[in-house]
Amino acid sequence: MATILPYTETYKDEVIHLILQVYESELHFVGYERPDIYDVSGTYQKSDRSNFWIALENNELVGTAAIFEKTTDIAYLKRMIVRKDYRKQGLGRELLDTALSFAKENGYKTVYAGTVLENPNAIAFYKRNGFVEEQPAPIDITASGDSICLKKSL
Repeated sequence: MATILPYTETYKDEVIHLILQVYESELHFVGYERPDIYDVSGTYQKSDRSNFWIALENNELVGTAAIFEKTTDIAYLKRMIVRKDYRKQGLGRELLDTALSFAKENGYKTVYAGTVLENPNAIAFYKRNGFVEEQPAPIDITASGDSICLKKSL
């Protein structure tokens, strides 16, 4: 079973590699700007109401998830990534539960997640876990390259 921990700079290169690997090889997002992954601490850990988690199995990075503060009541679920060979084993649910528990503890009422239509497994995962499609999407979700927005009330 993987261990889920808050991100530390020790894992910076591995986090960048995992996210780029999934986005480029599986979703074919090549050349898309992702400045947040090069500054995880500055993006996701500058506020007590945001955080980024890593999942480790035998000291190897196998997943990530983040909660990003948008407003007092709204958070974004970001960088929800599970390495391909660790999917369908409950790790995504563990990461999601960690992120949503954090969001609830910090007083958020709603969590938004965005993905692309080309990622039907992610859409199905979110829906199985209580997210519903939200149209129209908040502008900054679709502006980030995501084509579908889902939300969950806490």
